[in-house]
Amino acid sequence: MIDISAIKTLSVVAFALLIGGCAVGPAFERPAVEAPSAWVAGKADARWPEADWWTEFHDPVLDRLVSEALANNHELKAAVERVAEARALAQVVGAARYPSLSADIQAGRQKNSSANPNAKSTTPTNTYQAGLTASYEIDLFGLNRAQAEAAAANLKGSEFDRQTVALGVAAATVSTYFQACALDARLAVAQDTLANARQTLRVVRARQQSGMATALEVTQQQVEIATLEAAIPGLETQQQQALNALALLVGRLPEGFDVNPTTIAQLLPPETPAGLPSALLERRPDILSAEATLVSANADVRAATAALFPRIDLTTKGGYASLALHQLFDPGSTFYTLAAGLTAPLFEGGRLRGERAFAEARYRELAENYQQTVLTAFRDVENALTAQRNTADTLAARGIAVAQATTAYRIAKLQYEQGMADYLMVLTTERSLLAARDAEIQARNLRLDAAVSIYQALGGGWAGDR
Repeated sequence: MIDISAIKTLSVVAFALLIGGCAVGPAFERPAVEAPSAWVAGKADARWPEADWWTEFHDPVLDRLVSEALANNHELKAAVERVAEARALAQVVGAARYPSLSADIQAGRQKNSSANPNAKSTTPTNTYQAGLTASYEIDLFGLNRAQAEAAAANLKGSEFDRQTVALGVAAATVSTYFQACALDARLAVAQDTLANARQTLRVVRARQQSGMATALEVTQQQVEIATLEAAIPGLETQQQQALNALALLVGRLPEGFDVNPTTIAQLLPPETPAGLPSALLERRPDILSAEATLVSANADVRAATAALFPRIDLTTKGGYASLALHQLFDPGSTFYTLAAGLTAPLFEGGRLRGERAFAEARYRELAENYQQTVLTAFRDVENALTAQRNTADTLAARGIAVAQATTAYRIAKLQYEQGMADYLMVLTTERSLLAARDAEIQARNLRLDAAVSIYQALGGGWAGDR
């Protein structure tokens, strides 16, 4: 005995294979990219930063600011909404792959004119109808499927774009916070130097009164104090601007926003890892976004190719129709219609072939953009590794300079007070010490920024399958 259900099942499978086998257009292949075997500026390993990479700086104030920025930053919230937009659009486009079903209920009343000689009756009549209409387009050449795949790829790309924005917001928050820490320290050094300069002025005046210093020395020290006082408002302005930038990043008004930054000397850059070159292709969200855009463009090419082929539409309608409402759902009131239509493009002035040519050119353009994005990623890591190495050397040298300048200033000041050195030596060493301390703070800031750059170049610490 023949199993009818088995035959139906095999028919459905065969039909599905037929449809799948008719898909047209090129399949997607990731463009080949030559990756460096090693970094020029530093060693690479396979370790990757954690998703909350900023916690490696071990600063609770920084942790709170980054968490607040990731929760409240308006640019990031806009990126989240763009993901929602792409998801809704993917749902709209994907609906074409499924049958559509609609219901309609109609009621009407008709009366023929008595002046119409062809009217068989002038008695009013009522009509009632209730039915369902189903339609389905057989995706024989993969048009709807390609369009759905393009929308799905765009959705993935928008999610990777959101990750890119989140990484940028986190990195900007960390760097701006470090800048605020550096400016706080530079302001403290300037105020400390100003206090020392005022103390030196008292010493010079005392020596003048005893005949051991001249009025010129007093005037020179007063000029030095005025110069130091003039530099402080500029640092205060930069400090406030850094706080305003932080407020914007965390989604708050500058008014009332204040941060008590950690002393920059207490912030130690972690030993940030550098990922293997090929792994960059799998982790950086901007590369993943570029690849998703390329996948979408490839699907657009297939969709444009499929549009050149015929389309088959199936439509069915059935329900009940009656002249009396109480007889509407009687078995004898049923009706149905079945229809199938084939639409093939014959002449459209080259529009469809032009759209395919556009899609192909667009794909080639995006393939080049993908290559450029990958090369940029390798450059970013190389630059970050170079900065990490060189800023570390610079910071070490700046530390030695501060130690030597401190010793020189103390010796010159002591000798001046004992009458063993002239005032010019004190003034010179005082300026050298201020410059050395300020340069060391800026070197610390650059060293911390270099660590942030490596995390950003590696794509942060995004976890999970891609």
